[in-house]
Amino acid sequence: MFNNIKRIKLAKEIEDPYYLKDPILLELYKKSLPPKESYYYFPKGEEIIIHNIKKPIKSLRRVFYNVPYTSDEQKWLIEFKNVLNLHSELKIPDYFDDYFLLAFIYSTSGNYNESCKRIEEYINFSKKTFPILITPQSKLIEILNKGFIYVYGRDNRFRPIIICQCKIFQKYYKDYQTEELLLAASFLCQYIINNMILPGQFETWNMIINLKGVSIISLPEPLKRLIPELSNYFLCRLYKNYLIGLNFITRILYKIAVNFIDKVTAAKITVLDKKGDPQLFKEIREDNIEEQFGGIAPNMPLESKNSYFPPRMPSNNFIKDNENINDILISEEEYINRYKNGKIPEACISPYIYEKLKLNENNDVNKNIEEQIQIKKNDLINKEKTTIIKSKTQNSNKIIKRNQTIDNKNTILKEKTSEKLFRYFTYDGWNFDEELSFNKRNYNSNNLKQINILDNINIFCEKKQNFIYKITKFN
Repeated sequence: MFNNIKRIKLAKEIEDPYYLKDPILLELYKKSLPPKESYYYFPKGEEIIIHNIKKPIKSLRRVFYNVPYTSDEQKWLIEFKNVLNLHSELKIPDYFDDYFLLAFIYSTSGNYNESCKRIEEYINFSKKTFPILITPQSKLIEILNKGFIYVYGRDNRFRPIIICQCKIFQKYYKDYQTEELLLAASFLCQYIINNMILPGQFETWNMIINLKGVSIISLPEPLKRLIPELSNYFLCRLYKNYLIGLNFITRILYKIAVNFIDKVTAAKITVLDKKGDPQLFKEIREDNIEEQFGGIAPNMPLESKNSYFPPRMPSNNFIKDNENINDILISEEEYINRYKNGKIPEACISPYIYEKLKLNENNDVNKNIEEQIQIKKNDLINKEKTTIIKSKTQNSNKIIKRNQTIDNKNTILKEKTSEKLFRYFTYDGWNFDEELSFNKRNYNSNNLKQINILDNINIFCEKKQNFIYKITKFN
Protein backbone atom coordinates (compact mmCIF):
# COMPACT_ATOMS: atom_id res chain seq x y z
CA MET A 1 0.00 0.00 0.00
CA PHE A 2 2.82 2.41 0.87
CA ASN A 3 5.77 0.87 -0.97
CA ASN A 4 6.76 4.23 -2.46
CA ILE A 5 7.02 6.46 0.62
CA LYS A 6 8.03 9.95 -0.45
CA ARG A 7 9.52 12.44 1.97
CA ILE A 8 10.10 16.16 1.99
CA LYS A 9 13.61 17.18 0.98
CA LEU A 10 15.39 18.84 3.85
CA ALA A 11 18.19 20.52 2.00
CA LYS A 12 19.66 20.97 -1.47
CA GLU A 13 22.72 19.09 -0.32
CA ILE A 14 20.78 16.42 1.58
CA GLU A 15 22.52 13.64 -0.35
CA ASP A 16 25.86 14.91 0.95
CA PRO A 17 25.17 17.08 4.04
CA TYR A 18 28.07 18.69 5.85
CA TYR A 19 27.73 16.53 8.98
CA LEU A 20 28.46 13.40 6.95
CA LYS A 21 31.91 14.79 6.08
CA ASP A 22 33.05 15.21 9.68
CA PRO A 23 34.10 11.85 11.25
CA ILE A 24 32.83 12.81 14.72
CA LEU A 25 29.48 14.12 13.48
CA LEU A 26 29.16 11.13 11.15
CA GLU A 27 29.36 8.74 14.12
CA LEU A 28 26.71 10.77 15.97
CA TYR A 29 24.51 10.72 12.88
CA LYS A 30 24.84 6.93 12.50
CA LYS A 31 24.04 6.34 16.17
CA SER A 32 20.91 8.49 15.90
CA LEU A 33 19.46 6.34 13.08
CA PRO A 34 16.90 3.65 14.01
CA PRO A 35 18.77 0.91 15.91
CA LYS A 36 19.02 -2.56 14.42
CA GLU A 37 16.41 -4.11 16.73
CA SER A 38 13.86 -1.36 16.00
CA TYR A 39 13.25 -2.80 12.53
CA TYR A 40 11.84 -5.94 14.18
CA TYR A 41 9.24 -3.97 16.13
CA PHE A 42 5.70 -3.91 14.72
CA PRO A 43 2.98 -2.22 16.79
CA LYS A 44 -0.19 -3.98 17.89
CA GLY A 45 -3.60 -2.94 19.19
CA GLU A 46 -3.56 0.39 21.00
CA GLU A 47 0.01 1.03 19.86
CA ILE A 48 -1.62 1.61 16.45
CA ILE A 49 -4.95 3.17 17.38
CA ILE A 50 -7.06 3.75 20.49
CA HIS A 51 -10.64 3.44 19.28
CA ASN A 52 -13.39 5.74 20.45
CA ILE A 53 -16.46 3.62 19.82
CA LYS A 54 -18.95 6.39 20.55
CA LYS A 55 -17.11 9.02 18.48
CA PRO A 56 -14.76 7.32 15.98
CA ILE A 57 -13.42 10.71 14.80
CA LYS A 58 -12.07 11.18 18.35
CA SER A 59 -10.02 7.98 18.12
CA LEU A 60 -6.31 8.35 18.76
CA ARG A 61 -4.37 6.97 15.80
CA ARG A 62 -0.62 6.60 16.30
CA VAL A 63 0.41 4.69 13.19
CA PHE A 64 -0.83 5.57 9.71
CA TYR A 65 1.47 3.84 7.25
CA ASN A 66 1.18 0.25 6.09
CA VAL A 67 -1.62 -0.64 8.51
CA PRO A 68 -5.30 -1.35 7.79
CA TYR A 69 -7.77 1.50 8.19
CA THR A 70 -11.14 1.14 9.86
CA SER A 71 -14.32 1.19 7.78
CA ASP A 72 -15.02 4.70 9.16
CA GLU A 73 -11.59 5.93 8.10
CA GLN A 74 -11.98 4.47 4.62
CA LYS A 75 -15.34 6.23 4.30
CA TRP A 76 -13.82 9.54 5.48
CA LEU A 77 -11.04 9.29 2.91
CA ILE A 78 -13.49 8.73 0.06
CA GLU A 79 -15.63 11.66 1.19
CA PHE A 80 -12.65 13.95 1.71
CA LYS A 81 -11.16 13.14 -1.71
CA ASN A 82 -14.48 14.09 -3.29
CA VAL A 83 -14.31 17.42 -1.44
CA LEU A 84 -10.71 17.95 -2.59
CA ASN A 85 -11.79 17.45 -6.19
CA LEU A 86 -13.99 20.51 -5.79
CA HIS A 87 -10.93 22.57 -4.78
CA SER A 88 -9.04 22.63 -8.05
CA GLU A 89 -6.91 25.54 -6.76
CA LEU A 90 -5.17 23.15 -4.36
CA LYS A 91 -2.09 21.70 -6.01
CA ILE A 92 -1.56 18.57 -3.93
CA PRO A 93 2.17 17.60 -3.76
CA ASP A 94 3.22 14.15 -4.96
CA TYR A 95 4.26 13.09 -1.45
CA PHE A 96 0.68 13.50 -0.21
CA ASP A 97 -0.87 10.09 0.40
CA ASP A 98 -3.65 8.65 2.55
CA TYR A 99 -1.56 9.24 5.68
CA PHE A 100 -1.50 13.00 5.11
CA LEU A 101 -5.18 13.15 4.23
CA LEU A 102 -6.28 11.06 7.21
CA ALA A 103 -4.07 13.11 9.55
CA PHE A 104 -5.73 16.33 8.36
CA ILE A 105 -9.16 14.75 8.83
CA TYR A 106 -8.32 13.82 12.44
CA SER A 107 -6.79 17.25 13.12
CA THR A 108 -10.09 18.98 12.32
CA SER A 109 -12.36 16.30 13.81
CA GLY A 110 -13.77 15.50 10.39
CA ASN A 111 -14.40 19.08 9.19
CA TYR A 112 -13.45 18.61 5.52
CA ASN A 113 -13.54 22.29 4.58
CA GLU A 114 -11.30 23.16 7.53
CA SER A 115 -8.99 20.32 6.51
CA CYS A 116 -8.71 21.86 3.01
CA LYS A 117 -7.66 25.18 4.57
CA ARG A 118 -5.03 23.47 6.69
CA ILE A 119 -3.71 21.59 3.67
CA GLU A 120 -3.35 24.88 1.82
CA GLU A 121 -1.47 26.36 4.80
CA TYR A 122 0.77 23.31 4.97
CA ILE A 123 1.58 23.42 1.25
CA ASN A 124 2.51 27.11 1.50
CA PHE A 125 4.62 26.41 4.58
CA SER A 126 6.46 23.54 2.85
CA LYS A 127 7.15 25.57 -0.29
CA LYS A 128 8.50 28.44 1.80
CA THR A 129 10.50 26.24 4.17
CA PHE A 130 11.93 23.33 2.17
CA PRO A 131 14.45 22.58 0.88
CA ILE A 132 16.77 24.35 3.30
CA LEU A 133 20.37 25.12 2.43
CA ILE A 134 22.38 24.13 5.49
CA THR A 135 26.06 24.65 6.23
CA PRO A 136 28.09 24.45 9.45
CA GLN A 137 28.00 28.25 9.59
CA SER A 138 24.28 28.67 8.87
CA LYS A 139 22.05 30.25 11.49
CA LEU A 140 19.89 27.15 11.51
CA ILE A 141 22.72 24.99 12.87
CA GLU A 142 23.80 27.78 15.18
CA ILE A 143 20.29 27.91 16.68
CA LEU A 144 20.07 24.12 17.06
CA ASN A 145 23.41 24.08 18.85
CA LYS A 146 22.19 26.66 21.37
CA GLY A 147 20.27 23.79 22.94
CA PHE A 148 16.78 25.19 23.36
CA ILE A 149 15.43 22.27 21.29
CA TYR A 150 17.27 19.00 20.66
CA VAL A 151 16.82 15.22 20.47
CA TYR A 152 18.23 13.03 23.21
CA GLY A 153 17.37 9.31 23.54
CA ARG A 154 14.40 7.09 22.66
CA ASP A 155 11.56 5.45 24.58
CA ASN A 156 10.91 1.70 24.91
CA ARG A 157 9.32 1.58 21.44
CA PHE A 158 12.16 3.51 19.78
CA ARG A 159 10.26 6.81 19.54
CA PRO A 160 12.70 9.77 19.68
CA ILE A 161 12.61 12.19 22.61
CA ILE A 162 12.62 15.94 21.88
CA ILE A 163 13.76 18.21 24.69
CA CYS A 164 12.54 21.80 24.81
CA GLN A 165 14.44 23.96 27.32
CA CYS A 166 12.31 27.07 27.84
CA LYS A 167 14.88 28.85 29.98
CA ILE A 168 17.56 28.51 27.27
CA PHE A 169 15.04 29.72 24.69
CA GLN A 170 14.28 32.73 26.84
CA LYS A 171 18.01 33.45 27.05
CA TYR A 172 18.75 33.40 23.30
CA TYR A 173 15.51 34.07 21.41
CA LYS A 174 16.13 37.81 21.09
CA ASP A 175 19.27 37.11 19.03
CA TYR A 176 17.15 35.65 16.21
CA GLN A 177 14.02 36.42 14.27
CA THR A 178 10.93 34.37 15.04
CA GLU A 179 10.96 32.93 11.50
CA GLU A 180 14.54 31.75 11.99
CA LEU A 181 13.61 30.00 15.24
CA LEU A 182 10.61 28.35 13.58
CA LEU A 183 12.74 27.31 10.64
CA ALA A 184 15.29 25.61 12.91
CA ALA A 185 12.59 23.75 14.85
CA SER A 186 10.84 22.73 11.62
CA PHE A 187 14.08 21.45 10.18
CA LEU A 188 14.68 19.33 13.28
CA CYS A 189 11.16 17.85 13.16
CA GLN A 190 11.45 17.00 9.48
CA TYR A 191 14.93 15.60 10.10
CA ILE A 192 13.41 13.23 12.68
CA ILE A 193 10.74 12.14 10.19
CA ASN A 194 13.30 11.52 7.48
CA ASN A 195 16.01 9.84 9.56
CA MET A 196 14.82 8.63 12.95
CA ILE A 197 11.42 6.98 12.59
CA LEU A 198 10.09 4.03 10.60
CA PRO A 199 6.75 4.54 8.82
CA GLY A 200 4.36 1.74 9.70
CA GLN A 201 6.27 0.90 12.89
CA PHE A 202 6.89 4.00 15.02
CA GLU A 203 5.88 7.37 13.56
CA THR A 204 5.59 9.64 16.60
CA TRP A 205 7.89 11.29 19.11
CA ASN A 206 7.93 12.25 22.77
CA MET A 207 8.51 15.77 24.00
CA ILE A 208 9.81 16.92 27.37
CA ILE A 209 9.13 20.60 27.96
CA ASN A 210 11.23 21.92 30.83
CA LEU A 211 9.54 24.96 32.37
CA LYS A 212 11.79 25.13 35.40
CA GLY A 213 12.74 28.71 36.18
CA VAL A 214 10.20 30.09 33.70
CA SER A 215 6.67 31.35 34.29
CA ILE A 216 4.20 29.94 31.80
CA ILE A 217 2.46 33.30 31.86
CA SER A 218 5.62 35.16 30.87
CA LEU A 219 6.72 32.75 28.14
CA PRO A 220 8.21 34.61 25.17
CA GLU A 221 5.77 35.18 22.31
CA PRO A 222 7.94 33.30 19.76
CA LEU A 223 7.80 30.19 22.00
CA LYS A 224 4.03 30.53 22.41
CA ARG A 225 3.79 30.60 18.63
CA LEU A 226 6.39 27.90 18.03
CA ILE A 227 4.77 24.90 19.71
CA PRO A 228 1.25 25.35 18.21
CA GLU A 229 2.66 25.92 14.71
CA LEU A 230 4.77 22.77 14.91
CA SER A 231 1.64 20.89 15.97
CA ASN A 232 -0.25 22.26 12.96
CA TYR A 233 2.47 21.47 10.44
CA PHE A 234 3.54 18.09 11.86
CA LEU A 235 0.18 16.48 12.44
CA CYS A 236 -0.37 13.45 14.68
CA ARG A 237 3.35 13.21 15.47
CA LEU A 238 3.19 13.76 19.21
CA TYR A 239 3.03 10.59 21.30
CA LYS A 240 3.54 11.99 24.81
CA ASN A 241 4.21 15.51 26.06
CA TYR A 242 5.84 15.62 29.48
CA LEU A 243 5.66 18.95 31.32
CA ILE A 244 8.26 19.37 34.05
CA GLY A 245 9.14 22.25 36.36
CA LEU A 246 5.66 23.79 36.69
CA ASN A 247 5.34 26.01 39.77
CA PHE A 248 2.33 26.02 42.06
CA ILE A 249 0.44 28.74 40.20
CA THR A 250 1.12 27.18 36.81
CA ARG A 251 -0.23 23.82 38.01
CA ILE A 252 -3.47 25.44 39.07
CA LEU A 253 -3.76 27.23 35.73
CA TYR A 254 -3.10 23.98 33.88
CA LYS A 255 -5.77 22.10 35.82
CA ILE A 256 -8.25 24.78 34.80
CA ALA A 257 -7.10 24.89 31.18
CA VAL A 258 -7.09 21.10 30.69
CA ASN A 259 -10.90 21.11 30.90
CA PHE A 260 -11.01 23.17 27.73
CA ILE A 261 -8.42 21.12 25.84
CA ASP A 262 -9.50 18.51 23.36
CA LYS A 263 -9.56 15.11 25.15
CA VAL A 264 -7.36 13.51 22.51
CA THR A 265 -4.73 16.22 23.06
CA ALA A 266 -5.14 16.13 26.84
CA ALA A 267 -4.52 12.37 26.84
CA LYS A 268 -1.04 13.01 25.44
CA ILE A 269 -0.01 15.47 28.19
CA THR A 270 1.58 14.29 31.42
CA VAL A 271 2.49 16.77 34.15
CA LEU A 272 5.44 15.57 36.20
CA ASP A 273 5.24 16.47 39.86
CA LYS A 274 8.93 16.33 40.62
CA LYS A 275 12.36 15.33 39.36
CA GLY A 276 12.44 11.59 38.80
CA ASP A 277 8.66 11.26 38.63
CA PRO A 278 7.87 7.55 37.98
CA GLN A 279 5.43 8.55 35.24
CA LEU A 280 8.39 9.61 33.09
CA PHE A 281 9.92 6.14 33.31
CA LYS A 282 6.86 4.06 32.50
CA GLU A 283 7.91 3.92 28.85
CA ILE A 284 11.45 5.32 28.95
CA ARG A 285 14.58 3.77 30.43
CA GLU A 286 16.54 5.82 32.94
CA ASP A 287 19.65 5.66 30.74
CA ASN A 288 17.73 7.60 28.07
CA ILE A 289 16.78 10.44 30.40
CA GLU A 290 19.15 13.17 31.56
CA GLU A 291 20.13 13.47 35.21
CA GLN A 292 18.43 16.87 35.41
CA PHE A 293 15.09 15.08 34.92
CA GLY A 294 15.88 12.18 37.25
CA GLY A 295 17.52 9.78 34.80
CA ILE A 296 21.11 8.52 34.71
CA ALA A 297 22.17 9.83 31.26
CA PRO A 298 24.69 12.71 31.29
CA ASN A 299 23.20 16.18 31.02
CA MET A 300 23.53 18.05 27.75
CA PRO A 301 25.64 19.73 26.50
CA LEU A 302 28.38 17.11 26.42
CA GLU A 303 30.91 19.30 24.57
CA SER A 304 31.22 22.99 23.87
CA LYS A 305 31.09 22.63 20.07
CA ASN A 306 28.43 20.89 17.96
CA SER A 307 26.94 19.56 21.16
CA TYR A 308 23.27 19.24 20.18
CA PHE A 309 23.10 18.36 16.48
CA PRO A 310 23.05 15.75 15.03
CA PRO A 311 20.78 14.13 17.65
CA ARG A 312 22.37 12.20 20.52
CA MET A 313 21.69 8.70 21.83
CA PRO A 314 23.05 8.33 25.38
CA SER A 315 22.40 4.57 25.39
CA ASN A 316 22.23 1.60 23.04
CA ASN A 317 19.40 0.06 25.06
CA PHE A 318 15.76 1.09 24.74
CA ILE A 319 13.43 -1.78 25.69
CA LYS A 320 12.90 -1.81 29.45
CA ASP A 321 14.45 -4.56 31.56
CA ASN A 322 11.09 -5.81 32.86
CA GLU A 323 9.76 -6.37 29.32
CA ASN A 324 9.97 -9.62 27.37
CA ILE A 325 11.78 -8.78 24.16
CA ASN A 326 10.20 -11.77 22.37
CA ASP A 327 6.75 -10.24 22.96
CA ILE A 328 7.86 -6.98 21.35
CA LEU A 329 10.13 -7.92 18.45
CA ILE A 330 9.63 -10.47 15.70
CA SER A 331 12.40 -12.81 14.62
CA GLU A 332 14.78 -12.07 11.76
CA GLU A 333 13.32 -14.99 9.81
CA GLU A 334 9.79 -13.62 10.14
CA TYR A 335 11.02 -10.15 9.18
CA ILE A 336 12.58 -11.50 5.98
CA ASN A 337 9.36 -13.38 5.16
CA ARG A 338 7.33 -10.19 5.66
CA TYR A 339 9.66 -8.29 3.38
CA LYS A 340 9.57 -10.96 0.67
CA ASN A 341 5.75 -10.99 0.88
CA GLY A 342 5.61 -7.21 0.34
CA LYS A 343 4.47 -6.37 3.88
CA ILE A 344 7.38 -4.02 4.54
CA PRO A 345 7.76 -0.88 2.39
CA GLU A 346 10.92 -0.76 0.29
CA ALA A 347 11.84 2.56 1.88
CA CYS A 348 11.71 1.02 5.38
CA ILE A 349 13.70 -2.16 4.87
CA SER A 350 16.37 -2.75 7.49
CA PRO A 351 19.78 -1.85 6.01
CA TYR A 352 21.24 -4.78 7.96
CA ILE A 353 18.77 -7.24 6.43
CA TYR A 354 19.08 -5.59 3.03
CA GLU A 355 22.84 -6.12 3.03
CA LYS A 356 22.35 -9.70 4.18
CA LEU A 357 19.76 -10.41 1.46
CA LYS A 358 21.96 -8.69 -1.10
CA LEU A 359 24.93 -10.80 0.01
CA ASN A 360 22.85 -13.97 -0.17
CA GLU A 361 21.53 -12.91 -3.56
CA ASN A 362 25.09 -12.32 -4.78
CA ASN A 363 26.12 -15.67 -3.34
CA ASP A 364 23.19 -17.30 -5.11
CA VAL A 365 24.15 -15.56 -8.33
CA ASN A 366 27.79 -16.61 -7.92
CA LYS A 367 26.67 -20.12 -7.06
CA ASN A 368 24.46 -20.17 -10.13
CA ILE A 369 27.33 -18.90 -12.26
CA GLU A 370 29.61 -21.58 -10.83
CA GLU A 371 26.95 -24.19 -11.52
CA GLN A 372 26.58 -22.95 -15.09
CA ILE A 373 30.36 -23.04 -15.52
CA GLN A 374 30.46 -26.57 -14.11
CA ILE A 375 27.63 -27.61 -16.40
CA LYS A 376 29.52 -26.21 -19.36
CA LYS A 377 32.67 -28.01 -18.20
CA ASN A 378 30.72 -31.23 -17.86
CA ASP A 379 29.23 -30.68 -21.30
CA LEU A 380 32.72 -30.20 -22.74
CA ILE A 381 33.99 -33.29 -20.93
CA ASN A 382 31.02 -35.32 -22.12
CA LYS A 383 31.49 -33.96 -25.61
CA GLU A 384 35.16 -34.95 -25.54
CA LYS A 385 34.24 -38.38 -24.22
CA THR A 386 31.62 -38.75 -26.94
CA THR A 387 34.16 -37.66 -29.55
CA ILE A 388 36.71 -40.15 -28.21
CA ILE A 389 34.15 -42.94 -28.11
CA LYS A 390 32.97 -42.03 -31.60
CA SER A 391 36.56 -41.94 -32.82
CA LYS A 392 37.28 -45.28 -31.18
CA THR A 393 34.10 -46.68 -32.67
CA GLN A 394 35.04 -45.36 -36.09
CA ASN A 395 38.56 -46.79 -35.72
CA SER A 396 37.11 -50.07 -34.53
CA ASN A 397 34.76 -50.13 -37.48
CA LYS A 398 37.67 -49.38 -39.77
CA ILE A 399 39.67 -52.23 -38.22
CA ILE A 400 36.71 -54.57 -38.52
CA LYS A 401 36.17 -53.47 -42.09
CA ARG A 402 39.87 -53.88 -42.84
CA ASN A 403 39.88 -57.31 -41.23
CA GLN A 404 36.79 -58.20 -43.20
CA THR A 405 38.56 -57.05 -46.36
CA ILE A 406 41.60 -59.14 -45.46
CA ASP A 407 39.37 -62.11 -44.70
CA ASN A 408 37.61 -61.62 -47.99
CA LYS A 409 40.94 -61.42 -49.76
CA ASN A 410 42.12 -64.52 -47.93
CA THR A 411 38.89 -66.25 -48.83
CA ILE A 412 39.32 -65.28 -52.47
CA LEU A 413 42.97 -66.27 -52.30
CA LYS A 414 42.05 -69.53 -50.66
CA GLU A 415 39.46 -70.15 -53.31
CA LYS A 416 41.98 -69.37 -56.05
CA THR A 417 44.59 -71.55 -54.34
CA SER A 418 42.12 -74.42 -54.16
CA GLU A 419 41.37 -73.95 -57.81
CA LYS A 420 45.08 -73.95 -58.60
CA LEU A 421 45.61 -76.89 -56.32
CA PHE A 422 42.89 -78.81 -58.06
CA ARG A 423 44.24 -77.80 -61.44
CA TYR A 424 47.81 -78.84 -60.60
CA PHE A 425 46.71 -82.02 -59.05
CA THR A 426 44.76 -82.79 -62.16
CA TYR A 427 47.86 -82.33 -64.30
CA ASP A 428 47.31 -83.58 -67.90
CA GLY A 429 43.94 -84.82 -66.87
CA TRP A 430 45.45 -87.10 -64.25
CA ASN A 431 43.62 -87.31 -61.00
CA PHE A 432 46.09 -88.50 -58.36
CA ASP A 433 43.56 -89.75 -55.85
CA GLU A 434 41.58 -91.53 -58.45
CA GLU A 435 44.61 -93.15 -60.06
CA LEU A 436 46.25 -93.99 -56.76
CA SER A 437 43.09 -95.58 -55.63
CA PHE A 438 42.76 -97.40 -58.93
CA ASN A 439 46.37 -98.66 -58.80
CA LYS A 440 45.87 -99.68 -55.21
CA ARG A 441 42.90 -101.68 -56.10
CA ASN A 442 44.73 -103.20 -59.02
CA TYR A 443 47.68 -103.98 -56.74
CA ASN A 444 45.48 -105.67 -54.29
CA SER A 445 43.36 -107.44 -56.82
CA ASN A 446 45.67 -108.14 -59.72
CA ASN A 447 48.86 -108.55 -57.74
CA LEU A 448 50.77 -106.01 -59.81
CA LYS A 449 54.43 -105.55 -59.44
CA GLN A 450 55.56 -103.13 -56.79
CA ILE A 451 57.79 -101.31 -59.26
CA ASN A 452 54.80 -100.12 -61.21
CA ILE A 453 53.28 -98.65 -58.06
CA LEU A 454 56.54 -96.92 -57.17
CA ASP A 455 56.75 -95.46 -60.63
CA ASN A 456 53.33 -94.01 -60.24
CA ILE A 457 54.32 -92.60 -56.86
CA ASN A 458 57.43 -91.04 -58.33
CA ILE A 459 55.34 -89.41 -60.98
CA PHE A 460 53.10 -88.04 -58.24
CA CYS A 461 56.03 -86.68 -56.23
CA GLU A 462 57.41 -84.90 -59.24
CA LYS A 463 54.05 -83.37 -59.92
CA LYS A 464 53.76 -82.39 -56.23
CA GLN A 465 57.15 -80.71 -56.15
CA ASN A 466 56.33 -78.94 -59.34
CA PHE A 467 53.06 -77.80 -57.78
CA ILE A 468 54.74 -76.55 -54.53
CA TYR A 469 57.25 -74.58 -56.56
CA LYS A 470 54.60 -72.95 -58.66
CA ILE A 471 52.21 -72.24 -55.78
CA THR A 472 55.03 -70.64 -53.73
CA LYS A 473 55.92 -68.46 -56.69
CA PHE A 474 52.25 -67.57 -57.09
CA ASN A 475 51.89 -66.38 -53.47
